[in-house]
Parts: sequence; structure tokens; C-alpha cells
Amino acid sequence: MRRAMSLLLALWITAAAALPVNTFDRAATERATGAVAGRVTAATGKLPDMIVYLEPLDPSVALAPPDKVEVVSQKGAKFAPSLLVIARGQTVEFRNDEQRPIEHNVFSRSPSKPFDLGLFPPPDAKRVTFSDAGPVQLYCSIHRYMDGVIYVCPTPLFATVGPDGSFSIEHVPSGQWKLRTWQRSARFNDVEQTVRVEADGRATVNVEMKRG
Repeated sequence: MRRAMSLLLALWITAAAALPVNTFDRAATERATGAVAGRVTAATGKLPDMIVYLEPLDPSVALAPPDKVEVVSQKGAKFAPSLLVIARGQTVEFRNDEQRPIEHNVFSRSPSKPFDLGLFPPPDAKRVTFSDAGPVQLYCSIHRYMDGVIYVCPTPLFATVGPDGSFSIEHVPSGQWKLRTWQRSARFNDVEQTVRVEADGRATVNVEMKRG
């Protein structure tokens, strides 16, 4: 009996060794990454709230959204943050953080994600997953001047542009990428340009915003 079990175990080990290895997952995990950094400037006028993001030139490259659930708080007739940037496929939790028994509502009529969460009291929260890229305008049916924006980025590779125009996108897989801009208030023409990222390298990109 013991000899038969040993023989079966040996056969199983031999068969397992012959199975193909999932080289795609291993390559994706071990692939070296770099970064894209630079500065956005404008010849005239102040830069609006804006982001820069990367899209792969290779359509076969798929980037999973972060598992993290982002939070938008509702308190004092304000959305906080008033601008939130997430990746396509990511989930946002809307919280009613009022200290008094004030109900809130969150709704949007934006084409990329129309929804209406209805009224809910503190400290309740509701979640929405955003599956399509694009800006989503937020409103509350109770407070007419309460508004906010969620920008759903096509990829998780994005960065908010700082007050001085600087930005940095980390953990970028090596290869060719299309850098694009998005502005909360469109004061300039949006920009797109190609950038190459080397493994463990840092690509520098300067972006100049111009009016029509």
C-alpha cells in the first residue's frame, strides 16, 4: 500500500512539472517600471484644476483599477473633496457626515454615469462603481448650490497637477504611452503627446497649455 502511494505521488509530481507556467502573470508582476514627471505651463492665464494621465499605445495592455474605495464626504452643504480623480472600475463611497439629523442626496445626470442615491441620513453611506471614463458632475437635491466632480480616468496612471504646474506619475510600466490632460474648467486646449518610458527610468515631459 505504501509503495503504491509513493508511486502515485511520483506520477503526480511529474505531471505537475509538465504543466505550462502562466508566464503572462509572472511577467506582469515582475515587469520593471519607471516614472513620468514634468511641469505644465501656460503662456497666459492661471492653470485650472487639472490632471495628466497616461494611456497605453498598445491596446492589448490592460491595467486593473486600484482596490481602494475612495470616499466623498457630505457635510455643511459641501462635497469633500470637491474634485476626486479615480480610475475606471473604481468604487466611491458617499458618506453623510453631518453632526445633525440632516439628510443628503447624491445624483448625477452625466452621460458616463447617471445615478441617484436618494435621501439618506447621517451616518449612512452608499457606494457607486464607475465603469466608464469621463467627468461625472455631482449634485444634491436638498442643497441646490452643492456640487462636485469625479473624473473617472481611463487608467490608474494619473497625477494631479500642483499649483506650480509640477506632476509625477509613478509605477509606469516600460513602453510607449500617450500623455493626456484634463481640466476641470476648460480654459485651454487639452494636450496629448507620446512619451516613452524605460525600465527603471524617469521620463521628463513638459506640457504647454495654449488657448484656441
